[in-house]
Amino acid sequence: MWTYSLKLSLRSLARELVRNLWGRLLVYPALAANEYAAPVLNDHVARRARRLAVPVSPDGATLRRADPAQPLLDKAELRQHPERFVRPRRPGSLVRNTIRTSGTSGSPLALVQTLGAAIREEAFVYRQLRWIGYRHGQRRAWIRGDIVCGDTPRDGRYWCRDWVGNALMMSSYHLSNATIGAYIDALERFDPVVIQAYPSSIAVLANWLNAAGRTYRGKALRGVMTSSETLEPDVRAAITRAFGVGVFDWYGQAERVAAIGTCEHGQYHVLTDYGGVELLARENRTAEIVGTSLNNAAMPLVRYRTGDLVVLGDGDPCPCGRVFPTVKRVLGRQEQCITLPDGRMITRLDRIFQGHEGKLVEGQVLYRGGARFILRVVATARFGPVDEAALVRKFLLRVPGVDVQVERVAAIARGPNGKFEFITVEH
Repeated sequence: MWTYSLKLSLRSLARELVRNLWGRLLVYPALAANEYAAPVLNDHVARRARRLAVPVSPDGATLRRADPAQPLLDKAELRQHPERFVRPRRPGSLVRNTIRTSGTSGSPLALVQTLGAAIREEAFVYRQLRWIGYRHGQRRAWIRGDIVCGDTPRDGRYWCRDWVGNALMMSSYHLSNATIGAYIDALERFDPVVIQAYPSSIAVLANWLNAAGRTYRGKALRGVMTSSETLEPDVRAAITRAFGVGVFDWYGQAERVAAIGTCEHGQYHVLTDYGGVELLARENRTAEIVGTSLNNAAMPLVRYRTGDLVVLGDGDPCPCGRVFPTVKRVLGRQEQCITLPDGRMITRLDRIFQGHEGKLVEGQVLYRGGARFILRVVATARFGPVDEAALVRKFLLRVPGVDVQVERVAAIARGPNGKFEFITVEH
């Protein structure tokens, strides 16, 4: 276990020195000043828009309706021609890196961001943690898809310590009825102030506690922060009942055009100092998020259609007093949870398709029962046997001891909302 702890601690140290420290010290104070004063927020938004030369309304306290008659940027165009949206290096955008993501539907996408954008991202996430009651250096637990232990740890510990980040790093891939009790015991011993987790991962723990008729016994916990998946109302209720704290859901995307955070009253606040957000009206009081970058000078996307939906609220001010506009709920893809014959509960496998942009159009995980998986891929001519083998290795690294094959398909069927289930079960 110590080798995983060392690796993750060194990673945490590098991130702390390169971006996290500067995000907290240099950016966070300005973001905190935006929370309760509309003039301060509007001035901040206007300055960021001028700095990146993007057309964003300076009124950060109001959500605008998107005009569909005006040009919009969609994912297909960005995926096919990302180079068109990368700006030349200039002072303030010299240091940059590439983010690789599977997207919301298993479609690989490469995005260029500046070091400044990474620093600002850390500051926004830190502000959300502060809303929960967390302060830097306090204990955290993390259940978000990192590989933190071997396939079958001899000591039965499916977690390790990030000493630099003061975090208990727990595996999302070893959750089962046989192991959940040990997870809960480890959490209660470590006693974190906040738990950061995929909704699907923390829901497994919450449901186990609720079924056992007991509650979490940690003393320090202030809240659970969920992200990367849609948080369903029944999952939120189960977590609150089991852990006795509020759930703070965070919405963002690798394209860095919009973010939504949750306050202590459970309200979803659209963070208009993060990105210029417009809402493209849909049916049944829902709207698609259209965002414009305010942080990434290397690849600022303008009026980008995220494909993600929100449920509109009534427009009343939030009791927390923050001036950011609110929405009632964030909608999106709901993860399928698969239970293997040995009891392991598997979800959130999108990372296996990352790093194959230009070779994979999109991918889907099909479970056929009996620990047998098919990786369906829509591939280009550049995708070869070496790439196929790499997909299988990455899958087995996260889900060892199963049978997995790659199947090339011409297309993947869509549902009524235009998306497909990333993980699907064959019946």
